[in-house]
Amino acid sequence: MNNEPVAWFEQDENMKSVWYQCDKNDPSAVPLYTHPAKTLTDEEIFKLWQKHLNDEIPVFARAILRKAQEK
Repeated sequence: MNNEPVAWFEQDENMKSVWYQCDKNDPSAVPLYTHPAKTLTDEEIFKLWQKHLNDEIPVFARAILRKAQEK
């Protein structure tokens, strides 16, 4: 990856429609980038599940996201 935008998007005035465009010189165009996927193994997810078994689902979900961000 060369850290360059892969596309640009623009949103209409009523903030309901989004479209992609190629004109990167348009001042309202917002660049979009890619990044490598961060995944967890089944074993890592299972360990987190065991640790957060008595927590509410959002706490468990945030723990999964934090663990993936560590990679």
